[in-house]
Amino acid sequence: MPRATDILGLRARLPRRAWPVVELWLRRNPVQVRISAPRTTKLGDYRVATRTQGHRISVNGDLNKYAFLVVLVHEFAHYATFQKFHRHEPHGTEWKAEYKRLMRPFLSREVFPADVLRVLALHLDDAPSSSCTDHGLMRVLRRYDHAPRPFLEELEENTVFGFNDKIFVKGKQLRKRFRCSCLNNRRVYLIDPTAEVQLEHPLVVRRAS
Repeated sequence: MPRATDILGLRARLPRRAWPVVELWLRRNPVQVRISAPRTTKLGDYRVATRTQGHRISVNGDLNKYAFLVVLVHEFAHYATFQKFHRHEPHGTEWKAEYKRLMRPFLSREVFPADVLRVLALHLDDAPSSSCTDHGLMRVLRRYDHAPRPFLEELEENTVFGFNDKIFVKGKQLRKRFRCSCLNNRRVYLIDPTAEVQLEHPLVVRRAS
């Protein structure tokens, strides 16, 4: 088991009944799991071993326990797929099969609530490249956040909000994403509807007042 993995911290962030399986994975595989500071651009990642560092997985530490487990399995599936195939599409057929296989031990009411299980069944049928882009899954997982931030899709048009350390004005929805104007650099960004945004950002409050 990699020394750098914070075992106690990792165990505390997972559903209790999920830990025995995760612990077994760590004992059998030379993977370092790091609990990361919150990131708005991603929930987790996997990095292949190099000459100086082993296989590494990181998961955002601010996720609730169900979201944390989903992201951990997603990233561990990347490791398992690499071990089996080396060359493969990042989120192709091989990865999807590994993701389903690794998630199977957790598909129980002892691990996930019923509403999360229902949406996970749909999610696993054709898992996207990121859990963030599965809006149905993100909406259900957010129910278990201690203090959830609003999603961009919940704001009225022309609302000022903070995201990725910038200030935006929400515009109209174009297909899947919202067209938002950045007040910092006057550029236009297309932002995902389930992006978690800030209304209490100091610059947002100052502008609103």
